[in-house]
Amino acid sequence: MNTSSQSDLDYLRSVAESGAQAPLVGGRYLIIWGGLGVIACLAHWSILTGVLPLEASALGAIWIGYGVLGMIATFLASRSMAAKPGCGSIGNRVNRVAWQYVGIGIGLYFAGVIFSVTALDAPPLLFDSILTIALFGYAIAFSVTAALSSEKWLYGPAWMSIAGAALSPAFYGRPELYLLVGAIILFAAVLPGFRLLGKEPGASDE
Repeated sequence: MNTSSQSDLDYLRSVAESGAQAPLVGGRYLIIWGGLGVIACLAHWSILTGVLPLEASALGAIWIGYGVLGMIATFLASRSMAAKPGCGSIGNRVNRVAWQYVGIGIGLYFAGVIFSVTALDAPPLLFDSILTIALFGYAIAFSVTAALSSEKWLYGPAWMSIAGAALSPAFYGRPELYLLVGAIILFAAVLPGFRLLGKEPGASDE
């Protein structure tokens, strides 16, 4: 191998390594969706237990509001993301795609449950399974991101999400399910989101 070829390989290796070590820049989205998820879970639990004097019909409005506010906040937060250094790294690209498809999957499953309950007379208990699917989605997104970035500690939230998903069916039909999932989202998504946000580089770091 000649000197030129070796130099090219060394350059490509350094580029790959720097991309793999680039900080993740998706912490704000974990805070947005995780924070709204915690609020929605607490509101759901409060209605089921009578803490909030609202009819059960308000539950649908809570989760629709969760989705609408999440999309608006995501749109606003995304406007400043283009200037963030490292957005094109392999870790950030995988993180972005993984969470996009997790969100799409949860949304489609939610729509499928609504159709099954309203048009096919499926039991309303099926709504509780959405939380299980969501936590498994969290686990996949966290673990893939951890594998392809320098943030190996994200395996912790991944395993926490897996544990919550496995435990959640035992609480179907009980208000405590929403307290459990709210706590998992807080520790597996919101707090890690703040940690990632604190490590983000500024545009001036380019």
